[in-house]
Amino acid sequence: MSTHRRAAALELVMTAIMLFIAVTATRWLMVTIDSGSGGWWNTPQRRLLAVAPIAGYTVTAFMLSPWGRATGGHLNPAISLAMWRYGRTPGRDVLPFITAQLLGSVVGTAAARLAWGPAIAGRATDYAAVAPAPGWSWAAVAAVEAGTMFVIVAVAGIGISSRRLGRYTPWAVGTLITAQIIAFGTHSGGVANPAREFGPALLSGRTALLPVYLLAPVIGSLAAATAVRRAQRRPSADLPSPTAIPPRTAAVGAGRPSTSPSSAS
Repeated sequence: MSTHRRAAALELVMTAIMLFIAVTATRWLMVTIDSGSGGWWNTPQRRLLAVAPIAGYTVTAFMLSPWGRATGGHLNPAISLAMWRYGRTPGRDVLPFITAQLLGSVVGTAAARLAWGPAIAGRATDYAAVAPAPGWSWAAVAAVEAGTMFVIVAVAGIGISSRRLGRYTPWAVGTLITAQIIAFGTHSGGVANPAREFGPALLSGRTALLPVYLLAPVIGSLAAATAVRRAQRRPSADLPSPTAIPPRTAAVGAGRPSTSPSSAS
C-alpha cells in the first residue's frame, strides 16, 4: 500500500473510531436520563458536561497518537481543507482524506449499531444524529457551525506555525471542541465537523439539515485559514509565513518534520 493510501486508510479508521465513541457516549450518557427522577445531573444540558470532553479529547488523543502524527489526525473534512490551505497537506491528499472521513463516519456509526443493538436506532438515540433546538433556522445553525469552526481553525493555524505554541495545539483544539459542544450542543447541534454528522444523519434518515452541517464548517474553516495566512504575511519572529513552512510536516502541534507525505489537524 502506498504512503498516500495508507494515510487515507488511517483517517478512515480514526474517524470510524471517533464516531463509534460518539454514538456510544450518546447511547449511554444522553439517553439514559430518567426525567422523572430529577437531580442536577439529570438533564441533557448537564449530561453534555460528560459527553463534550469525551468528544473533544478523543480528537486530541488521535492528534497525538502515532496514527495522528502520520496523517495529521484531521478526522474532519473542514480541517483537511484548512490544512491544505495552510500548505500543510498536499492537494492530492485532500479528496482521499475527505472520502475516507465520510466513509469512516458511516462505518463507525454502523459499528455502534451492531455493538449496542436496536437502542441505537431508537427514537431516543437515533444514531446520535444532531438537530437544532426548536426555533433555530438553518441560517442560525450555519452561522454557529461556521463561526465555531472559524475559531478552531484559526487557533490551529496559529499553533502549527508557532515554535512555542505548536506542542499545545492538540490540547487547544480538543478544548475548543469541548467548549463548543457544551455551549451549542442543545442549540445548533454543536458538531462543527461534517464527518461527525454524515454517518448518523444518513443512517437515521435525518438529512434535512445535512447540507448545512456539511458546508457551514467548510466555509468557516476556509475563511479562517485565509485570514490567518494573510495575517502571517506580516513580519513576525514567531509566526513564519506559511510559504516558509515545509508542506509535508507532522501532525498539528508536533513541531517537527514527518516522514508522512500528509499532515496536520
